[in-house]
Amino acid sequence: MRISFAIGIILFIATSCGKDKFSDKPILKLKSVSPGPEVPPGATLVFTFDYTDAQGDLAGVPVCVEKLSSLSPCFDPGKDPYILDTSGFFKIPPDLPPTANQKGEIVITMQPTDYAGDKRCDESQLSEEAVFKFWITDLAGNHSDTLVLQPLTILKQ
Repeated sequence: MRISFAIGIILFIATSCGKDKFSDKPILKLKSVSPGPEVPPGATLVFTFDYTDAQGDLAGVPVCVEKLSSLSPCFDPGKDPYILDTSGFFKIPPDLPPTANQKGEIVITMQPTDYAGDKRCDESQLSEEAVFKFWITDLAGNHSDTLVLQPLTILKQ
């Protein structure tokens, strides 16, 4: 009994004293999505993430975003609510200091025009189910895992 208790104490101390583990590959973790899971017409979407990166080389890199829509594909590409942005429209600030074992928060704010909230293939579609994906690639070329969010229901006007 004493041995079990001693081993339990040692395991507890070993696991609780561990430092944060940082990887060369950047890591994104979702903190919140607002509003959600239902997005009213004309709403601003706010995605908040925690990130970590061992090399600290994320200054100025784009946060890539893909939106998969239940309404895609449309016969008229101009009405298709699918989006893919890897251009850097959403970018980590370039003045982020390059420190090792970096961690912080990323907030991405999207207006309806950014997430194609008003687009639909025809007027009878009153909502869409949208799945957003996010990923980053640091300056050394290390890719984070793609973060796939739970579906959001985007209501149309």
